[in-house]
Amino acid sequence: MIEIELIENAFAAVTPYVRERHADKAGMEISSKDHATDLLTEVDLEVQRRVAAMITEAFPHDLIVAEEEGRTRYPDDPNARAWLIDPIDGTQNFVRSLLPEFGISIAFAQDGLLVAGGVSFPITGDVFLAGRGAGALHNGCTTRVSDVRSLTTARVEIDFGGPSIRQRTLDRAGSILLHTGQFRCHCAAVLGLCSVASGDSDAYVHVALSPWDYAAGLLLAEEAGGRSSDFHGNPIHLFRENDGILVSNGHLHDELLAHINTK
Repeated sequence: MIEIELIENAFAAVTPYVRERHADKAGMEISSKDHATDLLTEVDLEVQRRVAAMITEAFPHDLIVAEEEGRTRYPDDPNARAWLIDPIDGTQNFVRSLLPEFGISIAFAQDGLLVAGGVSFPITGDVFLAGRGAGALHNGCTTRVSDVRSLTTARVEIDFGGPSIRQRTLDRAGSILLHTGQFRCHCAAVLGLCSVASGDSDAYVHVALSPWDYAAGLLLAEEAGGRSSDFHGNPIHLFRENDGILVSNGHLHDELLAHINTK
């Protein structure tokens, strides 16, 4: 699929730059967006520009929806050919973390459906790719979700996000927090979703994500055998608001929904 090839080529093109800037962060331009810890760096902007330029060169009539530089508007036609880019998901982790818990997310959608997607973790070199109906790959090998079937033995990623949504997260996911065997919060949607796709985690929960945050990871998890829905069990709609995002290995999905809707 030509769109997947473009995603792979984009990762190869920007990864050396991201590694170089991550290794030498002194003097990096850093600003805040919605709140003090919602960070934006020159690397976010440059990666988005480079990826967007590659897409426009290959598909000049395709739309681009991305996190930075005013590209957040959804397409007027939800069925249009559209690309979704998160240039650095986990910018806080990029700026200040011991471990490289951030990634680049690129997805392609047509007719309102995710068709191709990929996530690259530049520091480790891990690359996840998926095409609708073609399965999911991790570093070129087929990847599958876990077979964990009980919440008491599960590992669940609950993403608490920024301060404005934390009370809502506690209200909706508090029961999961109390009853799951283990929980994680890596503050990077791509890491949580790819962990579900690889079987290293069993579910991912977030109360309010934008499509560039989850598009590629959602397709990866689904193509790895997982299940996704909003907090009521309804399908995720790419270009309109959803009441939460729940992605799981499938076995735990109904149990997780029951906990989310206990109030």
